[in-house]
Amino acid sequence: MHVWPSRVGTVLQMLDPATGPKLILDRLWLEVQQWNGTIAGIWMQCRPGHLTPSGTFLVGEPPANADEISVLASPATAPIATDGLPVVARQLRDGNVPVATLLISHRDAEDAAAFLVDALSRWLVDRLRLQLEVSELSEENQALRDSLALHVRQHEIITNSGVMQALIRSAARAAASHATVLIQGETGTGKELLAKLIHSNSPRAHKPLVTVNAGALAPGLLESELFGHVKGAFTGADRERKGLFELANGGTLFLDEIGEIPPETQVRLLRVLQERTITRVGDIQTHPVDVRIVAATNRDLATEVRAGRFREDLYYRLNVVHLVVPPLRTRPEDVPLLVNHFLQKYNREHFKSVEEVPRPVMDLLMSYPWPGNVRELENCVQKAVVLAPGAVFGEELVPPTLRSYADSLPADVRARLTGHAPEPPAESLSRALCCYAESAGADLNALFTLSEKILIRWALDHERGVKLRAAKTLGINRVTLDRKLDEYQITVRRGQGAE
Repeated sequence: MHVWPSRVGTVLQMLDPATGPKLILDRLWLEVQQWNGTIAGIWMQCRPGHLTPSGTFLVGEPPANADEISVLASPATAPIATDGLPVVARQLRDGNVPVATLLISHRDAEDAAAFLVDALSRWLVDRLRLQLEVSELSEENQALRDSLALHVRQHEIITNSGVMQALIRSAARAAASHATVLIQGETGTGKELLAKLIHSNSPRAHKPLVTVNAGALAPGLLESELFGHVKGAFTGADRERKGLFELANGGTLFLDEIGEIPPETQVRLLRVLQERTITRVGDIQTHPVDVRIVAATNRDLATEVRAGRFREDLYYRLNVVHLVVPPLRTRPEDVPLLVNHFLQKYNREHFKSVEEVPRPVMDLLMSYPWPGNVRELENCVQKAVVLAPGAVFGEELVPPTLRSYADSLPADVRARLTGHAPEPPAESLSRALCCYAESAGADLNALFTLSEKILIRWALDHERGVKLRAAKTLGINRVTLDRKLDEYQITVRRGQGAE
């Protein structure tokens, strides 16, 4: 009489998917030895790239030539005839890819061996699922950490643009040094936000960030603001006053519109950068300062130098690290993100609930060149929120300048922007496939391979290299995606996409 049926629960309890295969087989072998010699040996092969650890694990007396016998294993549990011990086998697969193979030799109880094959197969599936869950959680965790870290570093810089992401990384690297930074960009592109990012990522982050708009002050007042003055230095100077350089001591001074400062102030600013000392207006005593300069301008200072309006020596002192902020018209992919951000911001501020932006309106916003950049877009959204009668950002809320710009566009583009329905996906695909067949032929295998490569690359780029999300987008599991990446020799860079 066999004793193994009464021990089924014991076997099932020990099959913990978090336990490694060697320890599982050792524990299992101690159990089956009590079955009056029913089971002769257990042979398990885990393929590389799937189960961890991979390799061959065995206990007891495995069948001779087990590797050759495992080739005969099918996805269903079944006996295999051998010249030695009777063997029950099964092969686990992910699609058409073998993941693991089980061989269990027995002496007089095929049903006991079949039970062990099924139990261990379940354990292998659970272990594979557990590994995938751990991998997915780790990947999600890292993605969330990256997202959070990026948000913290960027402050209010909101972007999907690869160019802007590269600029932010360059700014973060420059922030770790004490080098002077010159930020160039059109009005409204967010130069001050980039300056805040540099300061907050620098060793001076615990010290003040002092901002001054050099273009908004008269020459005499600008010098007093920057360097301070002593009592009696000029009419109205009834007390001694520290300048912004001294207030920013140990921290960062952000000089906005640096291209607007007059020549006499340029000379004094150059001396500060060279000597690291300042002299207050009306004073002869110097004061040491430890200030990092971050300057910004919407002018091309190199052109200003050639025109004689900006000192060449000061330009080279400022232009140690040069960062150029791209205008909004060169990164239209940021427009939907910014529109959503400003909608949320001004909905809270004005107690409104404007949430829906029709596709024609969004297309219009994305096609407009935005000469005022992000600031102009923000004003446009704020006006829409204030004037919207309901929850929809309707076309009537779009400023006249944007609508007149749309009227000047070609007829086909204007038709798309004014609400004509886009071509249905099926018709677009049909037209593209007909063009492909005419030029490359109608080989279905070649078409399927090419389509799969294109969609995999698209999903990886769309999900910024996060393979878990890309696999979900494609409707396959992570293991299958990894196999296809190997098959098509596609490499993935996290945060960017396919290479």
